[in-house]
Amino acid sequence: MPYILTKSDGTTLTTVQDASLDNTTNLTFVGRNYAGYGQSIEENFIKLLENFSSTSKPTRPIQGQLWFDKSATSQRLKICYDGTNFREVVNVSIGNEPTDPSNGDLWWNPTTSQLNVRVSGVWEVSSPFGGKATSWNFDRIPSILGDQNAIKGLSGQNAMVVFSNYPSTYAPTTSTIFGVNTFTVVKPGITLPGADPYSGISAVSTTSGFMLWGTAADALSSQNIQVSKNSTNASFFVPFISTTTGSARLLTTDSFYFNPSTNVLNVKASSAFYADLAERYEADAVYPPGTVLVIGGDKEVTVTEEHASTAVAGIVSKNPAYMMNSEAGNDETHPYIALKGRVPCQVVGTVLKGDLLVTSTRCGHAEVFKSGYDDPNAVMAKALEDNLEGFAVIEVMVV
Repeated sequence: MPYILTKSDGTTLTTVQDASLDNTTNLTFVGRNYAGYGQSIEENFIKLLENFSSTSKPTRPIQGQLWFDKSATSQRLKICYDGTNFREVVNVSIGNEPTDPSNGDLWWNPTTSQLNVRVSGVWEVSSPFGGKATSWNFDRIPSILGDQNAIKGLSGQNAMVVFSNYPSTYAPTTSTIFGVNTFTVVKPGITLPGADPYSGISAVSTTSGFMLWGTAADALSSQNIQVSKNSTNASFFVPFISTTTGSARLLTTDSFYFNPSTNVLNVKASSAFYADLAERYEADAVYPPGTVLVIGGDKEVTVTEEHASTAVAGIVSKNPAYMMNSEAGNDETHPYIALKGRVPCQVVGTVLKGDLLVTSTRCGHAEVFKSGYDDPNAVMAKALEDNLEGFAVIEVMVV
């Protein structure tokens, strides 16, 4: 009766016939009543004991099979991961330094709590960024400094930065601790080499928290600049930056100054991109730019159907250049009304350039002033464009 051999996952590997040897795998399976079966069984034990040690990989592997590659360039244990191909099994040592390591081996050093990798015959601390730590790596500072929470950042073998929460001004200069760079002081937070403990620079602006200390520590002298409310009755020059020469310079001029007592900014002249002077007034509805408003209604301003009303307030500005009473509200509740300058205006009927404009019987619109009939006090603007008929929005000059 033949033997049916099954793998661990339940699938059939092979069927061994009576009185025969099966070489489906790198082991030899013995059939029932095979004469001289003892040698085959013993050789199987040897192959398993040495993990099929050979300079060439097994020719009939199965998934999960181990193979010791004894070639001079390898000398490593490998595993068949797909039923055909092999990859190396990672060699990890924990504790004392391995006595006969190979390149690529891993070693966990419990003394330093670091993972090392064997590279070109030497141990390198494994970097958190992958590969060996040829650029940066981090290590605890020995407890002889009195700070179990201090960490040094290493570039190669030299400390470039120290992270600490220990409020100490001790002077650790031992080269065995920091390499070539020395630290005359270590501050809470981040310390760079070259920090000066005698410069008088300290975190006087705060009572807690971490700061950056190092060769640029003099930048902290800017903490002497205090920002506070000033109500002095005096003229203070307003600074500005010049970069015309390629390097920034701080400049002032005696024609540009500010008095904090009066909140008045003094300047010889100013300019604006937009074209009108406007002020906010409270409206009884939301009115779009160009709407003609009069004083009245439930609030301060509203629209009217009266021709040439002397209660005219002005025209809702679209982009005021100078905004007065700016904090009174927003454009929906307190629209800007143009007092002087150029603005768009809603008009109705025939309008020619230069015509005087007054309120219209059409709400929110302007129309031409009727000389000899209308009150001159009702005039609010002069037309800068023509409108030959119907409704339109034209540019006008508020007078």
